[in-house]
Order: sequence, then structure tokens, then C-alpha cells
Amino acid sequence: MSSNWGSSYNAVTGVGDITGDGRADLVARDATGTVWRYNGNGKGSFGSVMKIATGRKGYKAVM
Repeated sequence: MSSNWGSSYNAVTGVGDITGDGRADLVARDATGTVWRYNGNGKGSFGSVMKIATGRKGYKAVM
């Protein structure tokens, strides 16, 4: 992950632990409407990323 990874997103939010591993995760939306989940690593940073939704009609907001 590069040092300015967040610059490609128009929404980034902490969502708590949505993976069930006991670590806080992030969700980010890019300009095309694709939503990504960044898995927390439990060390104050994030590990793997996964595409979790595409297209603007799949959701109304990232909260």
C-alpha cells in the first residue's frame, strides 16, 4: 500500500470489525463507485484489501 493510498477515494470510513477477527476495518469508495474493505491488522495499520461492491446503484451511502 502506498503512502497516499487514500487519495484515490472520495469516501473513507472506519466501520469497526466487519470481518469478525476482532480488528477494526476501513471501508473506502472510489470515484467509479467501487467499495473496498481494508482489513485491520491489529497493529494500527491495515493489511489485505478486498473489493466488496461495485457500481453506484448497489448502495446509497458509505457510513
